[in-house]
Amino acid sequence: MASARFLDPSSIPLKRQSGGNIWATLLPIIQGAIVIGALAVVGLFFLPVLQTENRHKEELAKLQVKISNAQDQQRELLLETELMKNNSSYVEHIARDRLNMGRPGETILRFDPYPAVAPGSHSAAAAPAGDSSN
Repeated sequence: MASARFLDPSSIPLKRQSGGNIWATLLPIIQGAIVIGALAVVGLFFLPVLQTENRHKEELAKLQVKISNAQDQQRELLLETELMKNNSSYVEHIARDRLNMGRPGETILRFDPYPAVAPGSHSAAAAPAGDSSN
């Protein structure tokens, strides 16, 4: 009669542990789901704050780059100011180059710079050497 005891549901150890109550099994699962849901809600409340903080960090980085560029420009202007105060040949160079000034009796010849050529464009002056269409 060992087979009758084998088929007896009361001999299954899992059945005895849960006591046949489904709520005893579902209670920890429901509690875990509530905790995860609460954490998700709290996370959703802090999401806009985190996004705002990231935007502020990006804006701060852009402003620091602007500040650095402005400081570089300030250094260049201070150097140019010192050169204009102390170096007469620099002042003469600036007057000739930027202001189109010259000494009395000088003739000033001004040449326009060549237009910038795009790297991919081909000009007529750069024709192939084997082209003999004369």
